[in-house]
Amino acid sequence: MPVPKRIERLYAWVMTEPDGGEGIPGMQHGPGVWGPMIGADKERVESYRELAREMQRAMGLPVRLVCFEHRVDLERLSDA
Repeated sequence: MPVPKRIERLYAWVMTEPDGGEGIPGMQHGPGVWGPMIGADKERVESYRELAREMQRAMGLPVRLVCFEHRVDLERLSDA
């Protein structure tokens, strides 16, 4: 049985708006299914690179690959 992996870091493509604000662009994962360009698996997030470049060209805004590494568990929902 595989050992469960704890998520210790997240990788994301981040777009910077003209006012300096940042956001995570979304991508279509399937018909009618959208999600952020983010993940715990760096290789998977790297596979979004060409789409990130297309967004950068289309929007004319900077896009960066960012790693978030400081995990803080804020809350645990219990079975109620």
